Amino acid sequence: MKKSILLLYVVIFLLQAMLCVPLVYAEAETVTASANTSNQGVEDFIDDFGDLFVGSSASKIDEEVYLGGYPLGITIDGDGVTVIGLNEFITQDGSLCCPAMLAGIEINDVIVELNGRKIYGSAKLSEIAAQSQGRELSLKYLREGVLKETTITPQKDLTAGQYRLGLWTRDSSSGIGTLTYVRKNLKFGSLGHPITDAKGTVIACKNGGVFGCTIDGIEKGQKGAAGELKGSFCFDKRNGNIYANNKFGAFGSFNSLPQFCSELIPVADINEIKPGKAQIYCTLDDNERRCFDIEIVKVTPQTSRDDKGMIIHVTDKELLAKTGGIVQGMSGSPIVQNGKLVGAVTHVFVNDPTRGYGIYAKWMLTN
Repeated sequence: MKKSILLLYVVIFLLQAMLCVPLVYAEAETVTASANTSNQGVEDFIDDFGDLFVGSSASKIDEEVYLGGYPLGITIDGDGVTVIGLNEFITQDGSLCCPAMLAGIEINDVIVELNGRKIYGSAKLSEIAAQSQGRELSLKYLREGVLKETTITPQKDLTAGQYRLGLWTRDSSSGIGTLTYVRKNLKFGSLGHPITDAKGTVIACKNGGVFGCTIDGIEKGQKGAAGELKGSFCFDKRNGNIYANNKFGAFGSFNSLPQFCSELIPVADINEIKPGKAQIYCTLDDNERRCFDIEIVKVTPQTSRDDKGMIIHVTDKELLAKTGGIVQGMSGSPIVQNGKLVGAVTHVFVNDPTRGYGIYAKWMLTN
């Protein structure tokens, strides 16, 4: 650190000696944005040099990303999974069976361990059962806060062709969101806002998963009641991981580049975004990503990371007819203006579902 500071002083001294420009004058010009530009080169160099040491929250992002607009099934792992249903299925010998019911499992039990392995998500539970080959497994679960133990023997589902437990579970937190972008290094951003619990508290992310998702239906939004995209997860394959959940969205990395990643798009700097026509990309119940017209109504100047940078208005007649505007599940839908990714849809105005907020893509890319 001392060497870095010494190097900084040496460079500044050389600049002053060569150009006879007082350091205080250069800083004042930068702050006041004076019309005198004769020393602009020196000022820019000092600003850029300082950024190397202290960083710059307002630095430009010169990057191309793969455009999102596709639905994601997102889970955030917690301590156990909650049983929300029991189901019988046809086994290889043609009989109906529900292993969970035979093991004494009830709805609202929380499964915390299977075959000696901690359970943080539904996908892991299914994976252990599928690999069991029908062997008896030890199982630990919580019932009304009391830890209990039993054994369970997975049976092979004739239809699915794999061993199952005969139960439906809910992760600590899970839901449907929209992918905003994928970087070339396979890292991605989605949602544009945090995943929270029922009390509105941001859920701490120990780990999480990303799964395929299909949109099965749409609950149309209306004044006073937010609509929703209704979908189902494809738990047979985990496509990636979630490593962060914060004010700016849910962030993770894919195991491999998704097949739909075919087009790169530049990311706009905030000063390039203007009120006016734009587009959002999202997937509805036809399960095809499509482009819809919107208008950026307001652009809020921001020099440091924050959410709600834009107010947008849905103008596309087809989208309005299907959804009424912005609905839950569309969070993260990328906003494009003049061929650049400018942000993502985040919130809807409850009293006017045709309007909502957007976050700048620049802030999402800093995560």
